[in-house]
Amino acid sequence: MLLAFIIVLLLILIGLISGMFMFWSLPTPQNVEGKQKNPFLSIIIPARNEAHRLPILLESLKHQNLKAYEVIVIDDKSDDQTVEVAKSYGATVYANTAINNVDSGKTIACANGASHAKGEWLLFLDADVKFEKSNSLEKLLSSYQNQKSKGILSIQPYHKVEKRYENLSAVFNIIVLTGVNVFTYWKSKFKTAGSFGPCILCDKKSYLQTGGHAWAEESIMDDFALSKLFLNDNLPVTNYGGKGIISLRMYSGGVRELTEGWTKNLATASQSTHPLVMTLINLWIFGALLATSLPLVALLTGNFIFITLSLAAYMFYGIQTAVHAKRAGNFKKRIFLFYPVLFLFFIGVFMYSLYRTHILHSVMWKGRKIKV
Repeated sequence: MLLAFIIVLLLILIGLISGMFMFWSLPTPQNVEGKQKNPFLSIIIPARNEAHRLPILLESLKHQNLKAYEVIVIDDKSDDQTVEVAKSYGATVYANTAINNVDSGKTIACANGASHAKGEWLLFLDADVKFEKSNSLEKLLSSYQNQKSKGILSIQPYHKVEKRYENLSAVFNIIVLTGVNVFTYWKSKFKTAGSFGPCILCDKKSYLQTGGHAWAEESIMDDFALSKLFLNDNLPVTNYGGKGIISLRMYSGGVRELTEGWTKNLATASQSTHPLVMTLINLWIFGALLATSLPLVALLTGNFIFITLSLAAYMFYGIQTAVHAKRAGNFKKRIFLFYPVLFLFFIGVFMYSLYRTHILHSVMWKGRKIKV
C-alpha cells in the first residue's frame, strides 16, 4: 500500500511539473519605443445575427486613441438588425458573396472583407470581442511593428464570465492557449500550431501573397489554416494573451452552445500541437485525475499521513489550475475547490469531439452541420 501511494504521489508531482512547463507565461501586446507611424487600417468583422453583440465592439472602437481606420462589416445572411446596427455606428456593410461556390461562413466573409479593404493592414475581429482600454488598439499595432509589420499577430481575448455554467470553459481555455506551443517554458523553440481567430492582424501584402481566407475556406478552423499558409511562406505568426487588451464572452447561449463550440474547436486544433507539448498536457490532465481520486482512497485507509498528503496534492492541483485559468479569463476562484468537475467535463467534451470528428465527420454550430 505504501509503495503504491508513493508512486501515485510521484505521478501527481509529474503532472504538476508538466503543468508548470506547458504554460510558463502569457505575454500581452505592449507599446514599443521608437515606433513608426501606423499605416491606414481596415477592421473587418464577419457577422451573422450579431445585432446584440456588435454595439459593444463598435462602441469600444469609438473610444480608441487611434482613429486612422475603417470598419467593414460583412453580413452573412443575418435575419436580425445586424446591418442596421453596423451602419448606425458608421461601418461600411457588404453582403457575403460566393467564393469558390461557397456563399456563407466566417472564412468566406473574411475573404470578402479583405477584397473591399483600403488599408495596408487588415484586422479581423469576431463580433463578440471588445477592446478593454483606449490604448488597446495602439498596443496591438505597436506590437505588430515589432515583428517588422509582416505576417500574423493574433490575440486570444480574455474570457469574461458572467453566468455560473460559463466557468466550465476554464480547462478548455488553458488547453487552447497551451496547445499553440508558444507559451511553454521553451517559448519560441516550437513552431506555433496556429493563431487565434477572434483577433488576427496581418499586412495586406502578405495576406494576398498567401491567398488569405479564400485558400483556407475548406477548413473548419480557419485561424489554423490561415496561419499555416503564412508559415508555409516563411512569414511570422505571433500569438499573445488578451488580458487588459481585448476580451470576449464565450458561448453565452447556454451549456449546449458551449458544448457545441468546444466540440467544434478541440479535436481539429489538437492535431497541430507539438508532441512534447501534447505529452505535457496529457500528463497534467492525468495528474489531475489522480489528485482527485487519491483523497478518497486515503480516507478509506484511515491513515492520517496518507490523508494529509493526498489533500495537499489535491490543494496544489486546484491552485495551479486556478492560476493558469486566471491568465485566460475571470473565472471564479471558488470553482477551483471543485476542479475535478472542470476536468471531467473537458474530457467528456473532448471524447465527444473525437467521436464527431472521426466517426460522424461533422459537427454542429449555430444550427449548421459542418463537415470535418
